[in-house]
Amino acid sequence: MTFTESTSERAAHYWFGKWIDDPSLQEQLDHHLSVQLSRTLAQSFPFESLLSACQKLSEDLLNQGQSYTQLLAAMTEWMDEESAKAILLQLHMLLGQDYLLTKLRSELGTARPNVLERRYPEREYEMWTPIGCVVHVMPSNVFAVAALGLIEGLLANNINIVKLSARDTIFAALFAQELIRYDVSDQLQNYIAILRLSSKQEDLLKALFTHADAVSAWGGEKAIAAIRSMLPSHVRVITWGHKVSFGYMAKELINDSQVIEAFALDVCRLDQQACSSPQTIFVEADDEQIVQVAQQLAEALKRVSPTVPAESADTDAAAEITTVLSVAKAEQALGLCHVIESEQDDWRIIVDFRTSLKPSPLYRTICLVPIQRETITSVLRPMRAWLQTCGLAAGFPDAAAISRQLLAAGVSRITRPGQMVESYNGAPHDGVYALQQMMRRVSVDMDDDFSQIGSFAQLAPPVMTVDSQSTPIMDKTDFQQLTDKNQDPHTGLIVRSGGSSGKTAYSQFRWADYALQMKETSHGLVAAGLDPKHDVVMNLFASGYMYGSFISFWTILEHLQVRQLPMAMVTEYELIVDEIINHQVTTLIGMTPHLLGLFVNQGERLKSYGGIKKIFYGGEGLSAAQFDFLHHEHGIAVVQSAAYGSNDAGPMGYQCEHSKGGVHHLISSLQHLEILHPEKDEPVVGDEVGRLILTSRARTSPVISRYEIGDMGRWVAGECACGRKDPRFELMGRLGDLFKAGTPLLNYAVFVRMLSQQFNYAGLLQIHIDSEGAFTIVTIWVDPSLETHVDQVKDYLYTHYTEIRKTHELNLAFKLRVEQHPLNEFVRVQASGKVKHLCDHRTEV
Repeated sequence: MTFTESTSERAAHYWFGKWIDDPSLQEQLDHHLSVQLSRTLAQSFPFESLLSACQKLSEDLLNQGQSYTQLLAAMTEWMDEESAKAILLQLHMLLGQDYLLTKLRSELGTARPNVLERRYPEREYEMWTPIGCVVHVMPSNVFAVAALGLIEGLLANNINIVKLSARDTIFAALFAQELIRYDVSDQLQNYIAILRLSSKQEDLLKALFTHADAVSAWGGEKAIAAIRSMLPSHVRVITWGHKVSFGYMAKELINDSQVIEAFALDVCRLDQQACSSPQTIFVEADDEQIVQVAQQLAEALKRVSPTVPAESADTDAAAEITTVLSVAKAEQALGLCHVIESEQDDWRIIVDFRTSLKPSPLYRTICLVPIQRETITSVLRPMRAWLQTCGLAAGFPDAAAISRQLLAAGVSRITRPGQMVESYNGAPHDGVYALQQMMRRVSVDMDDDFSQIGSFAQLAPPVMTVDSQSTPIMDKTDFQQLTDKNQDPHTGLIVRSGGSSGKTAYSQFRWADYALQMKETSHGLVAAGLDPKHDVVMNLFASGYMYGSFISFWTILEHLQVRQLPMAMVTEYELIVDEIINHQVTTLIGMTPHLLGLFVNQGERLKSYGGIKKIFYGGEGLSAAQFDFLHHEHGIAVVQSAAYGSNDAGPMGYQCEHSKGGVHHLISSLQHLEILHPEKDEPVVGDEVGRLILTSRARTSPVISRYEIGDMGRWVAGECACGRKDPRFELMGRLGDLFKAGTPLLNYAVFVRMLSQQFNYAGLLQIHIDSEGAFTIVTIWVDPSLETHVDQVKDYLYTHYTEIRKTHELNLAFKLRVEQHPLNEFVRVQASGKVKHLCDHRTEV
């Protein structure tokens, strides 16, 4: 329905994606809504689509697009254009993904509600889950409140029916319609209805309320009581009623001109219409001093009031102001009050020498009241149920003592003068978190079959919301340029990595993004076999020099609440084993070469100890021979990848008990994976090897989209025996590990695998490519630990490596050599110290 049509049909309701009239609404309530609610609540909420739709609508409002035009037209029927534009700008900020994620983390402690996650190190699971169907009863013509109430209900994953006044504008319905227009899942419409009903339509209201699991209602006590009378007894009632706020000036600041000017601003902003606006200012002063304060405030109001746009009081409000002033002037003759008025009648001050919290008729009418600090609680406690904000002007340490009394009396919010109507993202409202009011905290306690499950999200098919066709692929250079340009003030962590080129690269993370990624990776480590309750873990990853592995696994182990020994990648192998034995360590995590070096140097002591049962390696994969060395020769029961990830892309994969070698589950909660053809930007077919392209679902700054991380891999088809639904893939080496040397594509990883499987070789392997005349020469370097003669290895490769065999069959200008070299001759990447896989000595003409 267009804007013109909807405004001409004021009785229309926006009902889960379509417009209906009153008779149709009655039909829906009586015969269809119950089934619809049950069906929708049984499905997964399209949470990522909600965040995406909000972000797109936010951008439209900023760029004054189609949605902006529609909403502005609806608002300007009821208010001036500048005020409408200000509200839309506010909505732009409140709909941004950063804002919403911060709100979720603050109010719920997680950015992923409705996901059962384990309470480590125990086996119980908890989550925030929607309460069900929430009916929002909104105040009339308060544009942003209806929209934001709807968004809060959606963030809580609820079905939301917003009830407006029959006299209300079409704005909220248009807002919902525009939000749904940006929904890529096509599911959000099942969670949103906007109704315009008169309070006199009791039959419709009662029919509506019978379907509610909770009612979120705005209004005064009489309005809330009327709503309660129509509700079934089981319905949770969430009330947002009228509140009273005030200022407080400690005696040492009563002559502070900056404080007085700040209070003048609080009085003028929003014409005291906000619940957080001051109606009274308590002053620690005697009668003579408080009159002096009032005179200083009057001077401040003369300066401030003309600079803040004012809203004219309607007839009722103007009459109330006149009445209150008349009474105060009458009492002034009795010495009970003192009145100061603006000559332009745009503000007024009433000094009341009797200590109590005075309600104000608003519109820049402020009461000043004397108070003694020791009477704070007795003065305020009778109004406890209605207290909200105090703008406190007090020095240190008086502020702490006064704050304790104010909070004890019932105040739910203390802030600075001049900032009373401001708030911060994720702040509690009226002493509670709004999202928690619309959700339930639920728990699940499962048997030992779930001992390796950290998150139930792994058991559900991942929801794919990434548009991979419209975004160009980002390579390493693009990533670094993106990072270099990213001047995000919220960046919390910067780490470095070597990279195959040897050039130092940096990666940036916001703390919230980092925390989420480490939490999700911890679930993967549990899937691989770590037992948080019983394992004792030594962390042997590399630390210092801005490397990220040690600190990442420190955070992961901290989240798991497992016992951790932070040894790091030190070279004193004997000391490491001393501490292993001393603290009865059962599990090692660290870099592959260092872990292997530990067992080569201290293998007999570790065998004698016999307590190491699990090893989780990272940085480089294990060959079959290396796996046998740890698993069979040293009796390590569990030898698994700690995680598949990188400093730039973050965590990407995890192993389960059924994953071997390079096979990993994708961490679907963090990443979307594409595997593209090695030489063209098209998806591979079946289990073909291709380039891994990652799009982060948990990186807000910088945004990582379609990043070619430099690894090769292939999809692993079929369901995993572990029951997890995260898709599986197998790592097949680095992108640079694929090379042509007068041959079809050759793969470094294949050489490693063949030498490991056939010759039980677990040492270093490096490929050098050169040319002699017309011939391309590929030389395989191995270290002295190879026990088989190099000619046997060469002959085996010529026979069993299909692409190399073809060079012989076709008589191509190609030669293969295998040579043994000392460890110190292997070429290494300067930044990381890793052995380079490929060294291409050919020069182009």
